[in-house]
Amino acid sequence: MNNFDAPFKWRRLEGVEITADYDMPVVKPVNNACPRNLVSFNNAKYCKNKEESWYHFYIHDIHFERFWNHPDNYLPMLSKFEGGISTDYSLYLDMPKPQQVYNSWRNKAAAVLLQQQGKTVIPNVGWSDETSYDWAFSGIPNNSILSITTQGCLKNRVCKQSLFNGLHELIRRKSPVKIIIYGIFHEDWKDKFGTQFEVLPSYSKEKWGKNGTR
Repeated sequence: MNNFDAPFKWRRLEGVEITADYDMPVVKPVNNACPRNLVSFNNAKYCKNKEESWYHFYIHDIHFERFWNHPDNYLPMLSKFEGGISTDYSLYLDMPKPQQVYNSWRNKAAAVLLQQQGKTVIPNVGWSDETSYDWAFSGIPNNSILSITTQGCLKNRVCKQSLFNGLHELIRRKSPVKIIIYGIFHEDWKDKFGTQFEVLPSYSKEKWGKNGTR
């Protein structure tokens, strides 16, 4: 099988700017966005007011792998939304490094594809430990609205520290104008970082309470 037969056809990235260091697709900055009425990708087709809603991919990877495999089946539907937040393929601390790099590349490739549809798509940013920063932030725009999730990042001290360390480094390197937080982010944490935050509660937090668990 040649590359052009792969699920996400590489020719989609022809003409797209690629970083010199890690060959990451360069995602366009977003300067103005107010996400509202967030709907997860796996529920997007059931949304009745797409024009006033935003989609996101802050769900388990298996629930949006079909978007990667067959994007043309979903792009027309996603284009009906007011805007969206790009994919969040996982970068777990214990995941093999090559898989982390691949997932980071996929997130940026998907973000570029989604932005090409003409709607506002906020770049999602993910990382693992300090060894991931160079390639994880490669291709992420400077001076842009960015988005991250804290889901699964607060379950123990190591994960929480990794979240905070990476967030400090993201802000230092990319100078975001605002960071959209999907999940839990306490008010007193905001003072530890020199940027603006907007916290959007996750589905589990809204459904099951302030801790995001049953």
